[in-house]
Amino acid sequence: MKAVSYSDGKVFTSNIDFPSGEGILVDVASAGICGSDLHILNSGAHSPHVAGHEIAGITSDGTHVAIEPIISCRKCKSCESGDYHLCKVDFQGIGMSINGGMAEQILVPEECLIKLDKRVAIEDACLVEPLAVALHGFIRTNTTSSHKIAVIGGGTIGMCVIAAAKYIGCEVDLFAKYDHQKEAGSKLGAGILEGLYDRVVDCVGTKETLDLSAKSAKPGSWIVLLGIPLEGINLPGLRVIMNEIKVFPSIMYGSTSGIKDFEVAAKLISTSPTIGDTIITHRFPLHEAEEAFNVAQDKSSNCIKVVFDPKS
Repeated sequence: MKAVSYSDGKVFTSNIDFPSGEGILVDVASAGICGSDLHILNSGAHSPHVAGHEIAGITSDGTHVAIEPIISCRKCKSCESGDYHLCKVDFQGIGMSINGGMAEQILVPEECLIKLDKRVAIEDACLVEPLAVALHGFIRTNTTSSHKIAVIGGGTIGMCVIAAAKYIGCEVDLFAKYDHQKEAGSKLGAGILEGLYDRVVDCVGTKETLDLSAKSAKPGSWIVLLGIPLEGINLPGLRVIMNEIKVFPSIMYGSTSGIKDFEVAAKLISTSPTIGDTIITHRFPLHEAEEAFNVAQDKSSNCIKVVFDPKS
């Protein structure tokens, strides 16, 4: 079967054996390129595995599923508390440490399958993963419909945060750098950043956006870090301390609210069928992987989310 990998700074499509063994076989219908894929690619790291952790597909019995790309020990304190994404005993990331979903098929444990409503377009359902990322930050900061939300950054995660905020019932505004991002944010229901907010979600992680996040946060509010600050968390200390602004570094997803964040994300996308049309801007077959990654990195391409369609 065709499968996409990246290693030593290069992307390539190769023919590999179809997966076999224990687990549930899924015909992949959509697999997204994530910002973390771009970070790993550009780092020049060597990866022997099939890429892709934003995955949706169809099982042999016709069930439409999204795939939660985490396999953990399920026994340690973190796992038992619902923080299985923080497992340090036996953690495997699908598309990272084991083969991922940028392929025609993938074999995964049954516990990774999240059943989808038939209203969800399977070609858009890889968005369940970044939607779960967005929801996790809100769930962990006890966000309710009474809170006003600021989103800093108009990439895929920023768009998913807007969708998550609207799902909760929040008023939400966006700061985005590019016009196509502002237009997409408006379609999802976001206004223009102005004033102070109860929750500020930084989806970029640069010094400039962290500074803007602090300036946009009400006294006693939360800044949620979804963008990875590769150069350190450079927040203006005096403003943060004097206003008792709380900071929550948020990563991945779990089930600390009694239900998996992934399951909430699956419900979200079933109620918002236009999300895919707004966020997914480019689709490619697996054999055009190099071009797909080039588009995902090209700031002039008006790209938000690039998705592979293994069937094309």
